[in-house]
Amino acid sequence: MSGSGLGRILIVDDEQTVRDVLAEYFTEQGYAVGTAESGLDALKVLETFRPDLVLLDIRMPGIDGVETLRRLREVAPAVSVIMVTANEDVALARDTLKIGALDYVSKPFDFAYLEQSVMAGLVNAGARRPGQATPATHEPLPALAQVTFRIVRGMAEAALRSTGVRLEDATLRAAREAAAGHTEAARAALAEVELLLTVAAGLGDLTGADLSQVQEAVTTAREALGG
Repeated sequence: MSGSGLGRILIVDDEQTVRDVLAEYFTEQGYAVGTAESGLDALKVLETFRPDLVLLDIRMPGIDGVETLRRLREVAPAVSVIMVTANEDVALARDTLKIGALDYVSKPFDFAYLEQSVMAGLVNAGARRPGQATPATHEPLPALAQVTFRIVRGMAEAALRSTGVRLEDATLRAAREAAAGHTEAARAALAEVELLLTVAAGLGDLTGADLSQVQEAVTTAREALGG
């Protein structure tokens, strides 16, 4: 298990190579990571690790990913679940969306898409917790990324294409750099966020309470970085 960061991810896969690759990637990006080699192991780890999100392989010996998903929904309804599938199981993965999976990703991984899906999952996990709009974090940069993702996902399609996706990218980059201890790089990414907010406001892509929430999160993040 690794320490705190952008959010808490439990990786469940019977192949150690897959577990190791995903754990190394997400740890380097600044997430707290736990692993489990089976569905039953995942249910045990869940009690102590308490993830915000689970990356769950569909094909595993013992109880497979579909049955594990059903049990997760019963014991941890606030946790987001993203299914991991081989190409031949895509139809089955789509079916899991009907029983509570948030998304699915295919092997070999598109890591850019995977991390975007994970961040959306962290936002979704927070929304499922009573009285909490984002997953529990007292760290201003991860909080900024999660607030931004939640608001951007509610943008109109044209606004999402115009400034939304770039806002997601910039806030996530700021959070990554801060988690890695790269303060100057985090400040540079935060400056890009502020510029994009100005553009988004000018275009009408972000207005009112949504704009204010992100601006407040940016101010808090800037203060955390020392101005």
